[in-house]
Amino acid sequence: MPEPVPVTKPKQLVVEGRDVEEFFTALLRKMGLAEEVQVQNFGGVSELPNFLQEFQDFLEAVRIASGSEGSLVQEIVSLGVIRDAERFSSPADAFRSVCGALGGAGLTVPSQIETFKGSNPRVGVLILPDATTKGMLEDLCLRSVEDHPVMQCIDEYFNCVKQQLGSLPKNMAKARIQAFVASTPEPVSHLRWAFHRDYWPWDDPAFDHVKQFLSNL
Repeated sequence: MPEPVPVTKPKQLVVEGRDVEEFFTALLRKMGLAEEVQVQNFGGVSELPNFLQEFQDFLEAVRIASGSEGSLVQEIVSLGVIRDAERFSSPADAFRSVCGALGGAGLTVPSQIETFKGSNPRVGVLILPDATTKGMLEDLCLRSVEDHPVMQCIDEYFNCVKQQLGSLPKNMAKARIQAFVASTPEPVSHLRWAFHRDYWPWDDPAFDHVKQFLSNL
């Protein structure tokens, strides 16, 4: 499990995995929010409870230190937790899993996805790709480029793969997004690096609910 890094910004966003970390780092920069929001990677699904417990321990230390004269400790005003719904039967189950980890760490538990509750810090949960669809970050990104001309080529490619091999990759979202990145002028070997290039239509409506969550953080 990655260790919580020193807190340098009042708004904290904890996310699942390096690809998601780089996605939100890039999006926050595009939105002009990078100076306010610090992104932290909690690692894998099973590592969130321990990460949040350490985060809560840090909050308690901040509260104690903030009462000291001349304290320079950065106080945290809000916390957003982001997890995908790939490994769960539904986004609601993914949300309940996050809420269990939040409650277990003594943090505020929001009442529904994409809303914030409490104070110092306010806490909210975002499930990817959205509140009603099972999937992950790659599904969200694919929505934003579904009308891109190259997607027809990608569909034809995977039709050919199925004809030749008799089967398709188990995770088609990952396979399709990698094919899309491979079609760009300067392909990169990791999806996380692609987020820092101008390959994604950040103004596409597919990202609206994510940007709203970040604006509310």
